[in-house]
Amino acid sequence: MTPRSRGALLRSGRKVFEERGYHRARIADIAAGAGLSVGAFYKNFESKADLFRHLLITVEDEVYGELAVHREPAASPRERIHQTNTLYMKAFQRNAEFWAAIEEAGLTDKESRSVLDERRRYYLTRTMRAITRWQDQGLVDPAIDGRAAAAFLGAMAERCAYLVFVFGEPVDPDAMTDTLTNLWSNALGVA
Repeated sequence: MTPRSRGALLRSGRKVFEERGYHRARIADIAAGAGLSVGAFYKNFESKADLFRHLLITVEDEVYGELAVHREPAASPRERIHQTNTLYMKAFQRNAEFWAAIEEAGLTDKESRSVLDERRRYYLTRTMRAITRWQDQGLVDPAIDGRAAAAFLGAMAERCAYLVFVFGEPVDPDAMTDTLTNLWSNALGVA
């Protein structure tokens, strides 16, 4: 297994998943797209699901990882919410074709769903901690259930991104981000 072969398979796999979806993607096509044999594929990955899992984690790390890197510590909750929504939407937009394959795989493939669930729990916990911290600082309504708010508001943002960038709902991304920020802020009771 060479890093070069693995990288070529990851790039080819992403392209094939984006063009054909999860179920119609074939290992032979992924290997051919990388200029490698099917045997070389199996030296790098156990299965199509294994390759997809690696791609899913890479894309989710890009989408959600930007949120951790680009934070300004002194920002108010409303500013942080807007910043987070902006970064999330831009990263989702860049990866929209792959998110369609993620949705398909998550509905039918147990391993992919498990990875998605694990990642969502991780980011749900991060959002919940932020809400709790803001509650402790008196910046967010203390009566809000932080876990429920994090889950429901996160799902709303994710679904909005999916409708706009995958289904092509005609909404201006900046207007969507502003509206999502207002909805989050109002739901949390941000001053």
